[in-house]
Parts: sequence; structure tokens; C-alpha cells
Amino acid sequence: MDNNMQPFAPQPSARPENPVPNSAPNPASNPATSASPQLDPQIPPAIETPAYQPAQTASLDNQGQPVLNNTGVKLESPILAPTHFDGMKAPEIPASPAGQPQSQEIGSNVAPQLTPEQQKTKMFVALSIVFGALAFIGIVLGIWSLVSNIDVSNKLKNTQDQLKIATNIINKVEQDTGANITSVETVPDYNAVSNTIYIPEWNIKFKLPEDLENVSYIVDQKYRPQICFTGHKTGIKILPGFADIDQNPNGVGCVTRVATAEGDTDKNTGKSFGQKIFTYDDYNYFYNAPEGHFSQDAAEQGLEETAVQIVKNMIANNIAHYQ
Repeated sequence: MDNNMQPFAPQPSARPENPVPNSAPNPASNPATSASPQLDPQIPPAIETPAYQPAQTASLDNQGQPVLNNTGVKLESPILAPTHFDGMKAPEIPASPAGQPQSQEIGSNVAPQLTPEQQKTKMFVALSIVFGALAFIGIVLGIWSLVSNIDVSNKLKNTQDQLKIATNIINKVEQDTGANITSVETVPDYNAVSNTIYIPEWNIKFKLPEDLENVSYIVDQKYRPQICFTGHKTGIKILPGFADIDQNPNGVGCVTRVATAEGDTDKNTGKSFGQKIFTYDDYNYFYNAPEGHFSQDAAEQGLEETAVQIVKNMIANNIAHYQ
């Protein structure tokens, strides 16, 4: 025996420190396992998934780690693995309260059924809202109707007052003229037909003489109440200046009303109020003649003097009061 030879000692086999658990055996290296494997009865039933995909062969490298090589060999043995659904239970549907039907679908938006008391309360609230709205509308309509009735009543009263005044005027015209007024066409020409002048401010009237025409008058109550008349003798074709109230506002004869307590003489001037012609209702009425001629023409002055005399007679003889 050679002295250089070493005695034989068996070497430990190279194995991976962390072998891959449940590694599928290579059917090429172990023909005995190429057939269908026998399932271990200790393994629980699992989902069986046939592996028809291209298989991979495994070999060990020099470090003992498996190396996968695509060889195109199909594994005929199924892959058995436990499923996580085995130990789970189906969720239990909670029982519905007594008297209420169970919902057909969990999580569905089905409105809960109302009890009879809740239905009555809901109906009462709805009716209260409806009746409240109707009451508010009724109040508004009532106020509007009241305001409208007040306005209509005021307009009706004003119309009745105007109608009453118009009726009194018609009656007065009929009384003075003797006409029967039934329409606008039957209203007489008051200035042409009537022969009386009414002074409503004093409640007195004057009867016009037949020989005086184009009579006008002005009521002046700024200082002492006074009425001045203008006119001319009938038969004159052209209106003279003294008979025009716009040119001669002082007129051709005036009447002054003075309280009886003041007497017949003005205490401030010492002059007489005029010729007293009438007394009525605590007032004296005095006639006042013009202070001079208005006309500058001699012929017209004669006509003016005639008109002054006619007006004086009318004031002195034809004055009276009326109610």
C-alpha cells in the first residue's frame, strides 16, 4: 500500500440548508412518481386544479438550491392545496322584530313600514299645513275685500252727493224758469230766460228789470263784502265800455253789506256806508253810486247815467232773501 494514499472516509452529501417544502418531485429523475400520485388521507380535501401549463423541471446547483428549467414537460398530477373558505360560515341574517316583515334583501333601500299611530301623525301634520295655508289665503282675501268695499263705499257716497247737488240745481232752474228739464236738450238758457240774480254768499236775490241787459256782477269780500253790477239799457247794439265788467270792475252801482252792530257810519272815516235799502240776518245792505263817469265820450256818458239809474232801482226795489 502506498504511503501517500489516504484512508477513505465517506463525505456528507450536500443538501440545502432550507429545503423547499412540498416541492414537486421531478418526474424525469424519479420514474416511480410519474404516474398519478397517491393522496395522503391526512390532507384535507382541497380544490383540485390540473396543471396543464408548461411544466418546469428542477435540478440542484452546486449549493444544493433547486434550479428550474423549462423543459416543456407537463405535470400530470393535480396541485392540491387547502382553501381558506373551508373554515368560514355563512353570515346569519338577523331576525326581524315581531310584527314587521323581513326585508328580502340585506342592505336594500326599502322604506320601513309605519305604524298606524305614525301614519295618523303624518296625516295630521299634512292636514294642518293645508288648513293653515287656506286660512292665510282667506285672511289676505278678506283684508283685500274690506279695503275694496271701503273704497267703493267712498266713491258711491261722493257720487250720491254730486247727484244730490245736481238735482237741487235742476229743481231751482225749473222753479225760476218754469221749464221741465228731462234731458240736456230741455235745459233752458238760464241767463236769457231767468230774470233773477242769486247771491249764494249772502242768501239774497235781485229781480232783473226788463229794460236792463248784459248784466254782470263781482262779489268782493276782501275788506267789506260788496257786490258791483254792470249793464246797459236794452236796445244798444254795441257793448259800451262802462257795461264791460273787465274794463269797469267798479260797475255802475254797488251793494255793501255791514253788520248791524257797526251802525250806518264808518267809525274810521266818519263817512256813511251809503243808502240803506235792506236789513236781513243781522246785516244792513247799503246802495253805493259810482263816484264819477267811466266813459269819456259825452254821448256814451248819457247811456252810462241811464244804466246807473236802472241798477239803482233794481237794488233798492228788487232785493230779497231766500233760503
